[in-house]
Amino acid sequence: MRFLFLALALVSGTASVASATEPNARTAFVERRGLLEADAQCRLFTPEIRSALGVGLAQARGALLRSGWTSANVRELEDAAVSAARGRSCGDQRTATAAADARRAFSSWINVGAMDFPGWGRSWRARRAVDTSGWRLSQVIDAPLVANFGVRQRGELQRLTLAIPVARNETGPASAQLILRDSARVAVREVALTQRISQGLEAGLPAPGTSLTIPSTRTTERVDNQQFVVFTFPDTAFRDLVTLDPRETVEIRLQSGRSSQRLLVEVGDVAAARAFLTIRR
Repeated sequence: MRFLFLALALVSGTASVASATEPNARTAFVERRGLLEADAQCRLFTPEIRSALGVGLAQARGALLRSGWTSANVRELEDAAVSAARGRSCGDQRTATAAADARRAFSSWINVGAMDFPGWGRSWRARRAVDTSGWRLSQVIDAPLVANFGVRQRGELQRLTLAIPVARNETGPASAQLILRDSARVAVREVALTQRISQGLEAGLPAPGTSLTIPSTRTTERVDNQQFVVFTFPDTAFRDLVTLDPRETVEIRLQSGRSSQRLLVEVGDVAAARAFLTIRR
């Protein structure tokens, strides 16, 4: 697949969208969901601002879920925001003022070159232009070994990739498998805030018997005198990743002979990060 982001969704500078703390995330969620509903009725925004609002809404939703809200709680809040928006006319002055504020706020970051999407403990870095290693969207893993995971671009190809630096005369892992909840057959389970605090990323792993295992292809590369072992996953793996809940965790299982290691990836706001990269400037 040539353009992984665009297929799923249809410079310089750094920014961050919504605050991940209460009550800011709740307020942001209500305002953005209400404005999107008003826009559906009254056509208030350009496609770019509409898409930007959608990214901000997704971040606010992820922040609520990570702060302890259940999916049912978020749906109730969304229903209330939609109902309130439908109760206002297209000429309502409060809606017009809120829409003007949203245009100013979101137009300021539509053109930024890079944006961080913080999660519970990890962040996704989204870049409109690739960095020197080709990364468009990446999460840094620091234990039990250092690695980068995300979408990397080579020419016109974008692939879900894991890159692990290895020392001179070392071979690195022989294989890598991506293990995540099979969202096509298993519904998301709630991850309580207390569970996440006590167990960390482990709390978001799929329950036994609910996971999907995806293999990868192994290559080696040398960049600036540093050797890397690189694993690329099929395009369907990225599709499966962005459908997951922001509280979930993905496991990457590395195999080297008879020994194995686990790397954990926080799903976080990867879907919002991908959506950001599809907004036309």
